[in-house]
Amino acid sequence: MSKAKRPKDLLERMKSVAARRGTAPGNPEPPAPELAPQKPTPKKKVRITVDLDPEMHRFLKIYAAERGVRVSEVVRGLIEGLKEDGGP
Repeated sequence: MSKAKRPKDLLERMKSVAARRGTAPGNPEPPAPELAPQKPTPKKKVRITVDLDPEMHRFLKIYAAERGVRVSEVVRGLIEGLKEDGGP
């Protein structure tokens, strides 16, 4: 016949296991931290310089201001349009 474990032995065993796991008996395990959704890593941008005559520059600035966007957004949109048209 096997020897039955006494409550005291069982409690000591539980304390030992809990100490190794970092939790105490009767205390639930700490909740796992919630993982934030991963944001796509933004691609590194490259700066370019474009020489424009003053008239074209003024047109571009007014065009962007009337639409509430930055000049760089207008230029990027034009380049995206070229890509969609099957440019090189």
